[in-house]
Amino acid sequence: MTRTTKIALGAGLLGLLASLVVALTGTSGGAQAEAQTPTRHFVANLQGGTAPFALGYNLADKSSVSSLSALPTGVQAVFWLGQKCPSPADSTFKAKVDALASNPKVFAYYLSDEPHIGDCPGGPAALRSRADYIRAASGGRQKSFIVLSKVADYQPFAPANSHVDLVGLDPYPCSVANPQCDLGKIGEKVSAARAAGVPLAAIVPVYQAFGQERATSHYYNLPTATQEHAILTEWKRLVPSPVMDYTYGWGNQGSANPTLVDSSALQKVFATFFATGS
Repeated sequence: MTRTTKIALGAGLLGLLASLVVALTGTSGGAQAEAQTPTRHFVANLQGGTAPFALGYNLADKSSVSSLSALPTGVQAVFWLGQKCPSPADSTFKAKVDALASNPKVFAYYLSDEPHIGDCPGGPAALRSRADYIRAASGGRQKSFIVLSKVADYQPFAPANSHVDLVGLDPYPCSVANPQCDLGKIGEKVSAARAAGVPLAAIVPVYQAFGQERATSHYYNLPTATQEHAILTEWKRLVPSPVMDYTYGWGNQGSANPTLVDSSALQKVFATFFATGS
């Protein structure tokens, strides 16, 4: 048997196995492997805290190179290179990415937090240049990430236009107006995003873990443990296997107080959810 014949037979067997995988699972082997990749858990505003890592969080917000070495084994950074109104990748941006592109501690770059197309008509093109540069510099290993708040921004900033890998949606359901928490907001935003061209695989659930009872203004309420579990369950129903999820947030801020750091009951809900999926 010649080497060419062996290769042909091997390819045939591989093709048969691939067909069996599709027939049995309804997906290709590559897609199945991707679906089985565990969701990464991102938390913002650590403010030097390390307690979230014991709860199962393995992505932390960082904005300095020196802070990366302090991350424990198994924890990576979502590195802040963000702008409210994105500008095109310039030499400064490229130099920062070049310095981090081979760093195994960097999982993704947070490029913009709630940009609005009305304020930033050039935002999608600017993000496209930034996301493309990250992809090329890291060989696709590192991700680009934004968070969107308004439905009007979903289509202009969808991955097909912005080239970003991951899009966070932040329909915070618990507020003074909705003290029982309006979980319908989550489904509405997910449906709107998908209709606007944001693929399910690109959606990052943003979990509400803050209120404004002690903040400068009081619009949002900190969810109770029961309400938080309902939020997580609804998100899992709609986006069952995200690449990552995002909890906002850990430490207190002027606009977010109390937060997850203040509630051991909420911390237990997240720890259990991350460990068991329920």
